[in-house]
Amino acid sequence: MADDSDYSFGGIIQITIDGERYAATEADITLDVSNISTEAIANQDGSPCYTSKPQLYGAQIKFRDRSGIDYDDLLRRRSIDATIKEIDNGRTHLFTGSRLVGKPTKNLSSGEVDGMEIRGSKYRPLKS
Repeated sequence: MADDSDYSFGGIIQITIDGERYAATEADITLDVSNISTEAIANQDGSPCYTSKPQLYGAQIKFRDRSGIDYDDLLRRRSIDATIKEIDNGRTHLFTGSRLVGKPTKNLSSGEVDGMEIRGSKYRPLKS
């Protein structure tokens, strides 16, 4: 039987990349937890057709800008290990041998840096 923490979301989120902790904006992280994308389309006669294609596991992150983050360095790393911890819910998400991708953009009024993703073939959720 699932406990209540299986249905809890939000709370304190920590993200660590290669041993260094970063601040995510309002814990706003979205995970891509499958490595398959499936699409439903129609054939010319109206009958259904389904296509599947592989995709990388991932996490979209909005960082809280703070002095000292070197986005150029993060994007140049060939491989990263990232850990996302849901402190209040006791869940951890591991991205091993992944990479940061994207185009970071900074919103000067909110201090958010958007446009960054973790992408890789190795994702593992853990429940503590």
